[in-house]
Amino acid sequence: MDAPSLWATCILPGCRQPIADELDVCTTCRIAFGDYLHETDRPPSYTVADLEERDAGIRNAYRSLYGQHIEPEQIDTDSDKHRRAVTLATTIAQQTGQEEKANQTCWLCEERRMCIRRPGGWECRDCRQIQ
Repeated sequence: MDAPSLWATCILPGCRQPIADELDVCTTCRIAFGDYLHETDRPPSYTVADLEERDAGIRNAYRSLYGQHIEPEQIDTDSDKHRRAVTLATTIAQQTGQEEKANQTCWLCEERRMCIRRPGGWECRDCRQIQ
């Protein structure tokens, strides 16, 4: 259970940014989602308790999934979900400089292998494991 906060949090699922007005969207989400968010004059048809119940169900589902072990043969590699996950992982690896590239010469063993770009040059998996 989370400790109570002095501030309300953003109304969008998954965002925990503090906001001044209850049932409002934070500035970060407004910038990220831009024109997809529309303000209306009518009052919301939900309460903070409704949103907390929604989020609690989602958190419980993620907790149960986190504890499950999935065998490699159970993964459907033809699904859109899998392709999106692989694309996201590749993008994150590129942005953090952890993307492996084939046929690079490792600066330590001088062999051509799958390597990651390091400050000293390309480094293969085998040499990265040597401490």
